[in-house]
Amino acid sequence: MLVLLTLFACAPESDDSADTSDGGGDAVAGAELFGGTCKNCHGADGTGGVDISGTPSADLTVRAPALSDAELADRIENGFGTAMPSQFTDPADVADVIAYLRDTFP
Repeated sequence: MLVLLTLFACAPESDDSADTSDGGGDAVAGAELFGGTCKNCHGADGTGGVDISGTPSADLTVRAPALSDAELADRIENGFGTAMPSQFTDPADVADVIAYLRDTFP
């Protein structure tokens, strides 16, 4: 028993790079925003693949869970690469979209 406790106590801290903490967004409002903007390229199911200037849009079922809230916010606010332009700049809208992504693509 002591060995197990010692192993547990010495285990490295978990990597929270894919932080899924509650950012205070409203997933219902985020669903509306996603449906009006994001689904055009990422699809209603988030699987993406839409060709945008030679680059397929990201599969959010894979990418969203792997990114932290801060990384998602950066991509939503500032765009990503040449294929994804900036989408939302209002912090509440960004938080809502992230809440929707976290609820839909855990």
